[in-house]
Amino acid sequence: MALALCAGCATDGTERNLAPLWSEHAMAGGGVEVESLGGAIRTRRPVRGAAFQEVALRPLTIRTRTDEALLDRFLTPFGYASYREEESVWQLLPVARYDSRRAEDGTEEWTIFTLPGIYWSKRADGRTLRAVFPFAGVMETFLSYDRIEWILFPLWARTERSGRVTQHVIWPIFSWSYGAGGPSWRVWPLVGNSVYEGRYERWFLLWPFFLWQRNNLALPPEAHETKWMVFPFYGHTSTPGGYSAHTVLWPFFGWASNERTGYSAVDAPWPIVRVMRDPRADQERTRFWPFWANYRGDGLDSTWWGWPFLNERREVYPDAERSGVNIVPFVQNWERRDDLGNVETYGKIWPLFQVERRNQDQMRTAFPALNPLWRTPDIDAMYAWIWELYTKERRAGLVRERSWLGLYRRERDELEDRRSLSLLWSTRAGTRPGEDWRETSVLLGLLRWRVDPAGFRLLLPALPGPGWPMERGEADPARAVEPGSDAVTVRARAP
Repeated sequence: MALALCAGCATDGTERNLAPLWSEHAMAGGGVEVESLGGAIRTRRPVRGAAFQEVALRPLTIRTRTDEALLDRFLTPFGYASYREEESVWQLLPVARYDSRRAEDGTEEWTIFTLPGIYWSKRADGRTLRAVFPFAGVMETFLSYDRIEWILFPLWARTERSGRVTQHVIWPIFSWSYGAGGPSWRVWPLVGNSVYEGRYERWFLLWPFFLWQRNNLALPPEAHETKWMVFPFYGHTSTPGGYSAHTVLWPFFGWASNERTGYSAVDAPWPIVRVMRDPRADQERTRFWPFWANYRGDGLDSTWWGWPFLNERREVYPDAERSGVNIVPFVQNWERRDDLGNVETYGKIWPLFQVERRNQDQMRTAFPALNPLWRTPDIDAMYAWIWELYTKERRAGLVRERSWLGLYRRERDELEDRRSLSLLWSTRAGTRPGEDWRETSVLLGLLRWRVDPAGFRLLLPALPGPGWPMERGEADPARAVEPGSDAVTVRARAP
């Protein structure tokens, strides 16, 4: 009996299900998934023994391999890394970020930025830049600036942008600019003059109380803007093109109009009441906050009832249209249709369930859905296994089902339909036309049998079961006991 049981042990390369401790399954459509600790640890491979497609130690990290890159998600949503042949990025927001790039000539440049303000970069030309904020440093291509230098910030700093250089002493009090655009200066908050020839000219006196500006000088004369304000009592903006705006007790009351374009806007008071119409841009906004608001323009038609709770919106893109209704945070629902006939839908009733569909052949359902955020697949992939009692995925004839901790599993494709309930029961059946067979395993593979057109036959035990082959559609690798026979026959594994 002992020898018989040893002969009936499940071999390496067969399915074994000891969930939630450990399980190994042949995935629908191909691939092998190994899962332990109820889903906390998981690996996926295209075939057994191949390099992994995904390794997960949840809720800490998930590593995914694609044809183009190696991707890491950790401490989601804060950590992310991408490793490609020509570029790599690693970041943990807001603590640190590292990125490197390799040019076609083989030169490499990289940048490291970490809190509390440490910056280190090697440029493609071999130069090395370093900075320790606020003590001293040099940075390039940062925050829209070409170059930033400082010593004991805010005592002294120097910035460059598109050929314009600005020196700062005791920032933001003293500064002067030169180079592209001409000279500028300020002694803040007493007086200041900011000029960029051909773009703008701006003055302030006792900032923010007295302001005067001329803007948009690079545009045609009718678009040149003159603006002044005696803060916060009254401000005025006008253009030769007919635009005129007035502000009283900024930002609460204001009105604006353009006789030539028909534009008009009123704030009375902001942000509670706002009415805006712009026929030329086909835009309009009406708001009686927080009771009701509507915006139409730029391909968007959005209406709020009782902001921020109920929103109905329609978005039009060059090749698609999307519409939805959301009751924050309980109901999220949208549908997207494109010019190719594809239809995507997403719905969530928080915290009960969520469902996603693409056309008629892809769907994912899960409940409960405790994530209150809008659709965030990365967060669901990292954390939802903790609370999802049941999930079902359907794609191009494939069906995958999983219960909490992986106790129940189903993997169905064009070759087989496999179902299992950990430790107790498992079955697999042929799904191709003309096939009519089913194999069943109970009690960890201690008792197994097959039913097909040839009749009923027992299969030798495969502990711990169910012992199905990892290759779907493959003949059972175990030995079979033929009905009415005392001999043990060995069935050959399909090639």
